[in-house]
Amino acid sequence: MKVLITDGVDPQCAEILARNGFEVTEKPKICKEELKEIIGKFDKLIVRSATKVTSEIIECGKNLKLIGRAGAGVDNIDIEAATRHGIIVMNTPGGNTVSAAEHACGMLMAAARMIPQATAELKAGLWNKKKFTGIELEGKTISIIGLGKIGREVASRMQAFGMKTIAYDPMIPDEYAAHLNIELLPLHENFSRADVITIHSSLNESTRNLISNETFALMKTGVIIVNCARGGIVNEEDLADAVTSGKVAAAALDVFESEPVNADNPLLKLERIVVTPHIAASTNEAQQKVAVQIAEQIVEWKQKGRLEGAVNASAVELAQAPGVSSYLTLAEKLGSTLAQITTLEAHTMTIRTSGEYLQKYGEVIAAAALKGFLDVRQSNDTNYINVFTMAAEMGISLEQKFEKENPDYTNLIRVELENGTKKRMIGGTVFGDKAIRIVMIDQFLVEFKPEGTIIIYNNIDKPGVIANVTQHLLQHNLNVAYVALSRDEEKLLAMTAIVVDGTVEDTLLNEIKLVDGVSEAAVISI
Repeated sequence: MKVLITDGVDPQCAEILARNGFEVTEKPKICKEELKEIIGKFDKLIVRSATKVTSEIIECGKNLKLIGRAGAGVDNIDIEAATRHGIIVMNTPGGNTVSAAEHACGMLMAAARMIPQATAELKAGLWNKKKFTGIELEGKTISIIGLGKIGREVASRMQAFGMKTIAYDPMIPDEYAAHLNIELLPLHENFSRADVITIHSSLNESTRNLISNETFALMKTGVIIVNCARGGIVNEEDLADAVTSGKVAAAALDVFESEPVNADNPLLKLERIVVTPHIAASTNEAQQKVAVQIAEQIVEWKQKGRLEGAVNASAVELAQAPGVSSYLTLAEKLGSTLAQITTLEAHTMTIRTSGEYLQKYGEVIAAAALKGFLDVRQSNDTNYINVFTMAAEMGISLEQKFEKENPDYTNLIRVELENGTKKRMIGGTVFGDKAIRIVMIDQFLVEFKPEGTIIIYNNIDKPGVIANVTQHLLQHNLNVAYVALSRDEEKLLAMTAIVVDGTVEDTLLNEIKLVDGVSEAAVISI
């Protein structure tokens, strides 16, 4: 397996990978055009923050299976494009947590006490004590936007300074925050109550320009802003105006919307703003940790199939749970069978799971059913990562539903397909550990093993139909391995599944369709 490492990742990364059988190439200062030229040779790419893994790069990575980020932030990677191509994106959460938290705290203290500015003047030969009267932090309220690992470390350190900590994070329970002596509040209350606001969230559509004129209007006059998370969360022009007007007393930024930062950026011209060149995680210890961590995660994936740190592969991770593999195989077979028994163009696909065991596996079961369906309906490579995006691009709306129990089966998976006027359904279960069975199609309770070549047909429930069908099989020299029969409650319509040894040609299928009483017929190959 070939791995390309860019951005000067610590040498321990390449050493660990090489010891475990990977062929490693290092290009620490590779340009975009060269990366496009060579990425097709590699199945794994490891980057830090400098390399921008765009959709254009991903398109060129014909053999790419994984993109590893030696660090926490993945905004330099087009995750949607990677997911669409079935590429796992993996980061190293926690490897640089302490370094990033310490830098944020240091930036806050530097801004509050104007340490860099005083240093610069003193080195220039000026002694101006009155100019550098600072702000004491004890007793002040610090708001932490994003209470992840770094945010929690910052809270702990600033509590030691005697600061009151409040936070906003919709993913954190109130009880957990209270255990950390942090009060969770709505976003607008964080803005209105804080003396210091420090950002520790990812950049996405909900956080872009989160700190702007609109939110400055909610804040106290004299607030301090710290951003060591991601550029783009703070609107830089609005911040420059707020500092100039005095609304913001001081600010400290390690990240910028455009990096390297433009020389004409207004933030660089304001004395009350402390800046550093995206170095919060740049300590020897942090870089060693994330380099070792990403290498070990990749080795773990190769040797044990475990996906630690995968940010776009929750379905893949669930698929590795003990005991679930048979149900995933079933779900794929259900999707594949449904795609073959009908030409119905799907508007909506509904995956229903029944039984307590299957409750937590709904997402990966849906991925498996979609994979089976899409493998029949289109020619692109599919996997549990990209099927949701591919289905959406094909106009298929996906719904997942769960019921605690089914009266007939302990665990049951049903896949439904509808286009507004017509609907088809197929269901199956697993008996014991590995006995995979289809047990229902539409209104018919028909049980058979989904394996090999299967002829499925509907007919009027009258004598002689199956005899006529099997006569055609005999004429084509096809042996019948198994027959499953069912009829509806009114005993008007029937369904038959015949497992045969060999290949069913179109000629034979057309003959079956012409048998008196047969209304629909299809050949399934699984």
